[in-house]
Amino acid sequence: MRTKKLGKLDTAVVGELQVVLPPLSSRSVYAIYRKALRTGKYWKLLPEERAILRLAKNLNKIISPLLREAIYKILVKIWPEKARYYIAVHEGIKALKKRAELAAKLEWIKLKEVLSKWRENREYVLQVGFSALNTSPFYRGEM
Repeated sequence: MRTKKLGKLDTAVVGELQVVLPPLSSRSVYAIYRKALRTGKYWKLLPEERAILRLAKNLNKIISPLLREAIYKILVKIWPEKARYYIAVHEGIKALKKRAELAAKLEWIKLKEVLSKWRENREYVLQVGFSALNTSPFYRGEM
């Protein structure tokens, strides 16, 4: 399995958070677009932001770090709760994978099995993600 080193473009400041942004699907971008139209916040966006939103909803998966950063900044303006939710899920998955790797290194087989089942337990992933986001960077360490 190849791992990609994170560059400067993969991390972004979304709201007050410095995070690694997860990829977005066209369904989620379309939901953002609909929410913006429904609440009237679409017309308060800059013309460039509106164009990005309209064009990004037709893409299958947004992988480009620059485009992801622009869409997340738009998401924070339109739907801040959803932006925090996406980032919490991503941070929770990342933290649980790190814990499972550590358990495997220490040969704690039972703990590794429990932590590997993060796909079935979304509430636990959210709990770990929100706790990781709310922890001060001083205490957080590397994740």
